[in-house]
Amino acid sequence: MTVECPGRPRRCHRSIGRAPRLVPAILCALALAFLQRAVAQESAPPLEYQVKAAFLFNFAKFVEWPSDNPRDAEDGFVICVFEDETLAQALDQAVSGKTVEGRVFRVRRLQNLDDTKSCRMLYLGASETSRLAALLKSVRTTAVLTVGNAPGFTRQGGIINFIMQENRVHFEINPEAADRAGLRISSKLLQLATIVRDAAKLEHER
Repeated sequence: MTVECPGRPRRCHRSIGRAPRLVPAILCALALAFLQRAVAQESAPPLEYQVKAAFLFNFAKFVEWPSDNPRDAEDGFVICVFEDETLAQALDQAVSGKTVEGRVFRVRRLQNLDDTKSCRMLYLGASETSRLAALLKSVRTTAVLTVGNAPGFTRQGGIINFIMQENRVHFEINPEAADRAGLRISSKLLQLATIVRDAAKLEHER
């Protein structure tokens, strides 16, 4: 498994059994730091999930959420995971004892999407592809950063999507979807991503 920061002329890789070679890409460097610790844990989830969990942790540092949610102080920064226990376990390890802007990270498993009010980030696994449109519609205009792992996720209105290319983890971002949710994504994060537009808008322009 190799980690790659997309959208940059230079790349950083970490192969199992080799020392990491770092370049000044902020997000990639932070992810690699988590990987070095995770690989040493025999009970750790698969490496792909460790990589994604590290990225999710770091996404929180490069996105601005509306500050009018009264539950933030009580609940902390909540990352919700919908029906993907392996990813949730990887997140438990990645965010343990960590904070962002003074708020403690918490991982919450969702069995349904009836209550996403406490979620600042919502991860939807690839197994939910058949219900993707309905799931995204349910949180379309709420201040929730939706992250997926399925083909077409961002083109259907998801904000960030993980993709695997040549055994490397990349991610793509739909800035229009972020705008609808009232979220502001840092230019530093956008530079590391593949930018994707809504499928409906692309079809309209043809």
